[in-house]
Amino acid sequence: MLNVRVVLFGIVCFALGAQAQLGLAQVRPAFNAELVKAKGPAEAAELLLAEALRLAGTGSWERIAVGRAWYLGGNKGKGQEIFDSVTNTRKVEDSDWLRIGRVYAEAGEWDKAQIAFDKALAMSPSDDSAMIEYGALANVYNDRGKAEVWFAKGMKRNPREFWHWVAAGGSYLGVRPPQ
Repeated sequence: MLNVRVVLFGIVCFALGAQAQLGLAQVRPAFNAELVKAKGPAEAAELLLAEALRLAGTGSWERIAVGRAWYLGGNKGKGQEIFDSVTNTRKVEDSDWLRIGRVYAEAGEWDKAQIAFDKALAMSPSDDSAMIEYGALANVYNDRGKAEVWFAKGMKRNPREFWHWVAAGGSYLGVRPPQ
């Protein structure tokens, strides 16, 4: 009789587990082409980016990536809302401000980018890579004076870093720094 109970208990556990798995599969749909096939670009983007934001959870870099897609894709309000949700927390870090600054620079909004870079460097004043990136972007946006100040500070901290030289040099040709 004991063996029958153990087997029945196992079957019940298996059935409950299978039901739970089916429930989870409905919460997290697997991607397939049919998901977006008949949708217009805006509707497909909405569907995919909503799921991406859900999957991002509380990850700031992931949330910023979703905000970037919205911001550069033409829905600046939705992108800005996501950026604000990241930066209006106690957990905001210098890397968050750097990433958001890059988005603004990519969007051609240099004034906003400078504010974000200034906040990042205020939080991490010894980040020579951020100094060089800020300088290179300043140079690309025709602020050579600011660029050379940041180049001097960044190179002083780490004069032998290959990527610093590439970013600074390329910026004089109008090339954005590699990220």
